[in-house]
Amino acid sequence: MRIMAGSMADSDLADLYRRQREPMIRFARLLAGSGGVAEEIVQEAFLKLHQLGERPRNPDGYLRTVVANLARSHLRRLGVERRMPAGRRITVGDPEIDETWAAVCRLPFRQRAVLALRFYEDLPEADIARILDCRLGTVKSSLHRGLSKLREELS
Repeated sequence: MRIMAGSMADSDLADLYRRQREPMIRFARLLAGSGGVAEEIVQEAFLKLHQLGERPRNPDGYLRTVVANLARSHLRRLGVERRMPAGRRITVGDPEIDETWAAVCRLPFRQRAVLALRFYEDLPEADIARILDCRLGTVKSSLHRGLSKLREELS
């Protein structure tokens, strides 16, 4: 993903920030489960992009990959998968969305990331595999397992 195409001008970075900040915060929130952490992750991702010194061929894709990797690192550091309390929920006022959100947050990181990239970011499986640095078959099986767990839990 580090194939470069020249230097990234401040105006290009500012334009990318205006276009992608909010979508990347929503994406990071889906992965990390926290709005505050999501904002920190996205800020750090933009900082990393700025520090590159060169413009990636696909800045949007590069940014999405960095956000996914930073969210994964955050979850690993905190051990969220083992310690997330059952009663911790993000509420939006719609019981169906709240229940679905809680179920998604209980999925393992890879399944949650694949579901977010596929259905929230609307990316094809091949792009998801590249972003998460895994094989296409892993993406397909993670997607299948994640959807199966959600169906089972929400039915």
